[in-house]
Amino acid sequence: MNEKHEMWMASNGRVYKDSTEKDKRFKIFKDNVEYIESVNRVENRPYKLGINEFADQTNEEFQVSRNGYKRLSNARSSQTISFRYENVTAPASMDWRKKGAVTPVKDQGQCGNKVEPP
Repeated sequence: MNEKHEMWMASNGRVYKDSTEKDKRFKIFKDNVEYIESVNRVENRPYKLGINEFADQTNEEFQVSRNGYKRLSNARSSQTISFRYENVTAPASMDWRKKGAVTPVKDQGQCGNKVEPP
């Protein structure tokens, strides 16, 4: 597994700041590779997982980096945060086409889903 990690680091241009960080990332990499291999051992799956450039990240780290999620610090999360529109009453119904937010229904032609008869 060490050799696999070293090869992955070289092919992805990954360099860690110190041995502590490298050890931490190796453990995450190892856990992820073991998960990938266990999923791929299951037969009759229409897909296979692979090792990619995110293999040394935890799920949470990946989500933060890809989804724009910013975790609040403990000090900030204990404060009450108000919602800008909390006192606004929404109308019972709204025609968003009249507001220009959406367009009318269109014929999508070949882009639409086709239903085949049984």
